[in-house]
Amino acid sequence: MSQIFVLIKYSALALISISFLPETYGQCLLINELQAANKHTIADGFGENEDWIELFNCGDTPINIGGMYFSDNPDIPNKHQIPKNKGAWTTIAPKDRMLLWVDSDDEQGSRHLSFRLDDEGGTIAVYNSEMILLDRVDYKQQSRDKSFGRKHDGSEEFYHFDTPTPKTPNISGVALLPDSVTPLFSEQSGFYKDKLSLALTNKYGGSIYYTTNGAEPDTTSGIKYTEEIAIDSTCIIRARIIKKNTVPGKIGTQTYFINESSTLPVVSSTADPKDLWDKSKGIYHKYKKRGWERPGNVEYFDLNKEGVHFSAFKNEISMRIAGKTSRRQPKKSFSLFTKDSYGYPRINYKIFDDKPISSFGSIWLRADATSGRNVPELWVGERFKNELLYEVNKEMGSTVDMQAYQPVQLFLNGEYWGLYNLMERKGADFIENNHGYNDVDIITGEYEQLVSGKARWYDSLTFYISLNDITQDSVYAEVSKKMSIENYIDYWIYEVYSSAHDNRVNIRYWRPKGKNQKWRWISYDQDSWHRYDENTLKRHLKKEPVFLFNRLMKNKTFRVLWANRMCDYLNSTLSEDNAIRLIDEITGRIEKEVPREKERWQDTMLYVPKNMRIDWFKEYAVQRPCQIRDHIIDYYNINGNEKKVKLNISNGLGTIQISTLTIDSFPWEGYYIESIPVTITAIPEEGYKFVGWKNKNLPKSITITSNLEEQTDFTAIFKKKKSNQRKK
Repeated sequence: MSQIFVLIKYSALALISISFLPETYGQCLLINELQAANKHTIADGFGENEDWIELFNCGDTPINIGGMYFSDNPDIPNKHQIPKNKGAWTTIAPKDRMLLWVDSDDEQGSRHLSFRLDDEGGTIAVYNSEMILLDRVDYKQQSRDKSFGRKHDGSEEFYHFDTPTPKTPNISGVALLPDSVTPLFSEQSGFYKDKLSLALTNKYGGSIYYTTNGAEPDTTSGIKYTEEIAIDSTCIIRARIIKKNTVPGKIGTQTYFINESSTLPVVSSTADPKDLWDKSKGIYHKYKKRGWERPGNVEYFDLNKEGVHFSAFKNEISMRIAGKTSRRQPKKSFSLFTKDSYGYPRINYKIFDDKPISSFGSIWLRADATSGRNVPELWVGERFKNELLYEVNKEMGSTVDMQAYQPVQLFLNGEYWGLYNLMERKGADFIENNHGYNDVDIITGEYEQLVSGKARWYDSLTFYISLNDITQDSVYAEVSKKMSIENYIDYWIYEVYSSAHDNRVNIRYWRPKGKNQKWRWISYDQDSWHRYDENTLKRHLKKEPVFLFNRLMKNKTFRVLWANRMCDYLNSTLSEDNAIRLIDEITGRIEKEVPREKERWQDTMLYVPKNMRIDWFKEYAVQRPCQIRDHIIDYYNINGNEKKVKLNISNGLGTIQISTLTIDSFPWEGYYIESIPVTITAIPEEGYKFVGWKNKNLPKSITITSNLEEQTDFTAIFKKKKSNQRKK
């Protein structure tokens, strides 16, 4: 019969230790200490400073760990097994210790595990050969060259060690305050009309230290709380409890907006100024260092139906500078990541009205800081291009993936930082949220840079297309099993319409893992537009050919589908009137907040004159459709012109589908291309039937296909069905 001990510890640096100590055979094995950020503490036998755990035999007999399992994932307890036949290396004497190197390099020996510790926080557990849990330690974010372990060898309480003690007794650690030990704020984050007095209270002993500039409070950078704090302007208050011989407690963060107003939701983001501006480690100052992350806090204030702001969520996060060329601008974009180690695994709030998603692992604060192509480099202002294609994609019901967005005002450490778009991030979390797949292959760039998973299924697709004649229907049908043709067609409609030039870098595609799955494309960062008369089709197919697009265009079925689908867009969501309407709506949402944005950044960034880009696009919207149709005619090398097609109905109720568009308002006009066959279908409403087309030269079938060489007017005739009920 085994006795079970359960120990739970909460702290800023460690979360839980759960110890199951079977007394069978009088043995007792514990995880005694761990180090997840070993830079200079101790090296292994190969001279490498790797992460480690220390095991302690608290029993009276030797313990051979051969055959035992170690894991950093409770769902996979058998992640790594210690070799069974290395007793000289795997036996721990009574009351002795053993180091195991958690370095993902088990080829180096029996004491090296096949995974690493995550310094952002995680789990380490040991199981016996029957996979029964012996000991488990869950820990929070770890600092460089510090360790986390039991107060004394084998004790239940966990401490933080400024000086780690590998292979020696655990001494000189400091206690950890539970996460629940934070100062109490008399006022919560929010919008206040007048100044306020803030009281901080502490019922746990020690002293309260606070800051007003976003810095993490300590006895050096913080202010010791002795009296109520007078707040008369917008600021951040960060406070924590500090006790002698104890690791400082968890930081509480509140944002107070004084006499602030906004017609948009507001984001308050907080980070220690040193992590932003320091010349050696600040991510804002060292913006070229991609992937650098720093801890912080984010709070989102949404608007209710009455237009009043309320705190919708608050999360501890890790932040990066985001973007490619835009990161050189003074106003930068941010990627925000939730971390299990912070105690807030995900952002749980429905941010975007047009998507039913209410949980996010990461989000993006995107600045309007792209250079554009129609204005001098580094000019900014009048955002709308990326947003336009998102709205078009939504109205069209396209299967192309795009990131939802919400215009917001950003405050950074209490200082107004400008207009941003709060957006989904286009990673694995985005795919799981939008499609439900949590195990996917993701590739970016025209030259197949792997983001996650494996590239072999995409290689299989491209090899097959390279080695087979795509003009053959059987080959095209096989390709259609490997990729979503519908999705790919729409992706390249957006690229061609926007005259994009950065498709070789701003391209991402993915598929769920497993057989019989298809590749799909994500469209993003559609800001780099060129002239309305640019022959983008020719550029991507002849001058700088894109392999997959170029090969597919050699197939007649694909060519017809792509050309007609493009015409569908140009006749509906990308028609002159609709595109201009959308631009007016997009720019109208932020119009009242633009002056403050310009005032904030006008000394460091060049803003386009008012309406410059909007007027440019309106001309683009008028001219681009006919230019694209001409480019199709030119590339397809066909004898034909654009033809105005007229649709109508007579003697009843119904709709007409032309290509992929369903028309329900008549009379209707649109442009398609002569010699490219287009399918037209009459669809009667319930209670009516189709009886023919007004033009007697047309077939009487409900669906017809026309090359538009002679006939361009199509009127469907519907009749009410006769009732089967007998008259009384």
